[in-house]
Order: sequence, then structure tokens, then C-alpha cells
Amino acid sequence: MIQSFQLFALILIIPLPILSYLWFRYYNIIITEGKKYVGEKYTEEEILLLPSSSKKVKISGKTVIIVNGVNAWITIRVNGGPKQKVFKIRLLNSSGELELINESKVFQLKVILRRSA
Repeated sequence: MIQSFQLFALILIIPLPILSYLWFRYYNIIITEGKKYVGEKYTEEEILLLPSSSKKVKISGKTVIIVNGVNAWITIRVNGGPKQKVFKIRLLNSSGELELINESKVFQLKVILRRSA
């Protein structure tokens, strides 16, 4: 009985490090390639959003939104449209006004906006 349980536990535990390694590897590739979306000529702006605050910025053309912080979720609104939840990275290709909303009541967020020049 104990040997079958040990075998079962081993079968469940062995894939965990492999899947974790693959997740972090491909996650890093997605963020790196997303940063290249705007091209080689770009402007970068860092915005610190305090808890329960928002900020409006003007955008035109290709824009990458990268969220850093304890809570990697942010809410955006493009040109007064519906709210959209973003996890870590979002690629946009639009012009107008972008509203960044930190809905967290506790954690602040650092948002990096990379815009094509």
C-alpha cells in the first residue's frame, strides 16, 4: 500500500519542475517579443499608479503596456470605451486617450508604456 502511494506521489511530482521551467521560459519570451512590437524607435514612460487611482495618457499608433508589481492586473479604457482587464502585457494599435486604472485597494503598480516614435 505504501509503495503504491509513493509511486503515485512520484508520478504527480516529477512533471511539476518541468512544467514550471517551460512556463517561465515561454512567459519570458512573450514579454521580450511583446516589447519589440513598437519597433526600434520608441519612447518609454514609467507611470506609478497608487492604489485605487487612475491616469489618462494620450496615445497614437502602436503601444505596449507592461504591468509590474505585486498584483500584475490593471484595467484599461481606450477612448472612453468599455473597461478591459490586462495581465502583465497588452499590445495596442490605436489613437486617442488611454485610461490606466489600478483597482487594487492595497498595492501600487508600475506601468511601462512603450510607444512608437
